[in-house]
Amino acid sequence: MTQSLEVPTKEFCLDWTMDGANGGRVHFTLSGQVSLLDGKRFYKVDGVLYIADGSAYCREIGNPRLHVRRNGVEETGRQWGWEAISSRKSANRLCTMDGYFVRTGYWAPADRSIQLGIVAEHGVTRRRSHSPTATIRLVD
Repeated sequence: MTQSLEVPTKEFCLDWTMDGANGGRVHFTLSGQVSLLDGKRFYKVDGVLYIADGSAYCREIGNPRLHVRRNGVEETGRQWGWEAISSRKSANRLCTMDGYFVRTGYWAPADRSIQLGIVAEHGVTRRRSHSPTATIRLVD
């Protein structure tokens, strides 16, 4: 695959803060870039999830396991559906190592934008919390 010259690489950044029960908070950041490859037939998301601030309070927010998810939006507004695109890492693990990920996938002619978000899974029940989403428009 070669990178398409028609659509430039788009950068994204998403910030999300989780609050603990006793006043602690942890600030997560998701950043990277999205590009279309091989004549707009494939997309590539290259990014990193990391703790930007408040790493001492990971236990207070329950030390959730976090991962990145993606969704796509077609020209009609129809969406592909959310799918995990990174491995799950505990918040304590993110204190010492950033969570890098790369994901490629098929890009249909009707596709226009991609949405990215962070998911935190808590405890044995895996109760989920979702960040706001970042929408990256790749095709006008």
